[in-house]
Amino acid sequence: MDVKLVGVHRVKAKRPDGTEAVYCYAWRGGPRMQSREGTRAFIQEFARLTKARPKKAANETLGWLANQYVKSGDYHKLKASTRRDYERILHAIHTEFGSLPLAAVNARGARKMFVEWRDTMKDTPRSADLHLSVLARVLSWGFDREDILRNPLERVKRLHKGSRKDKIWTPTQLRTILSNRRTPIVNVVKMALWTMQRQGDLLAMPTVAYSDDKLWIIQAKTGARIQITPAEEIVPILEEAKNAKRLRALVNSHGNQWTSCGFRASWRATMKELGITGVTFHDLRGTAISYAHAMGVDIERIAEISGHSKKECESIIRKHYLAGSDIIAAIRAGTAQD
Repeated sequence: MDVKLVGVHRVKAKRPDGTEAVYCYAWRGGPRMQSREGTRAFIQEFARLTKARPKKAANETLGWLANQYVKSGDYHKLKASTRRDYERILHAIHTEFGSLPLAAVNARGARKMFVEWRDTMKDTPRSADLHLSVLARVLSWGFDREDILRNPLERVKRLHKGSRKDKIWTPTQLRTILSNRRTPIVNVVKMALWTMQRQGDLLAMPTVAYSDDKLWIIQAKTGARIQITPAEEIVPILEEAKNAKRLRALVNSHGNQWTSCGFRASWRATMKELGITGVTFHDLRGTAISYAHAMGVDIERIAEISGHSKKECESIIRKHYLAGSDIIAAIRAGTAQD
């Protein structure tokens, strides 16, 4: 079957025995083809490989702009976990608006079109808002570079109104989790309660961060560097890691570094087993803020350590001021059971 396929890249090479061979690739830089050229199998293999080949978005379209953003330094500065979320959403943006000319983005009516797309996902408002936020970031980036003349998604109101910044664990829930015998999980909870740090910063905390009886923390989200004197309740955790010469202060049940996915899976299983509902791991930070204030730590220091703004800390404390002493009792009771 003598059929010439457009795009096939041929490379001549000499075999060890001195004879010449021709190797075919689906395209220049693409995968090498295994079937013999001129056969039906060769055509079928070519069709399969080129069908799956990533296609470049046409220049001057929203898909092209999204691709340029992904190549930018702004995108690569994002945390790996954030980029993974963005990849999924950018794929949805490509599917919906990949061929949309940038001239249409500049035109009247673009804002309405994008908001109506967001509203098709209104049954999951948080996800809907995130989709629009990612699109807005791409457009903002393009506007700064003058690829588009305006950002039609400036100051768009969110569908989701809720916030977890002022959610805290009840004393009963704290006693339940702290009395659990899954030591690796409980250690992470204790570190969260006594340091007010984010989950990612806790799981990534190196053992060497505990030095000279101080805990030195660099917060990944803000880049802030803070120093605290660790509470006596978490010193044994830090000392154990130091004596074992572990790379990380917190490890899983196998003695290995936690992965974010592994921790989330263990966390969900533990919460289900203990019957704890209505609160998340992130809510431990608000709980710790209420606890710290009840212990007499001033708001400025709480804001510095937690990474929350002073205003956010004041809101949490104002709402849960009376719960502070109960939280202290629950945390101490749970720790004393060890």
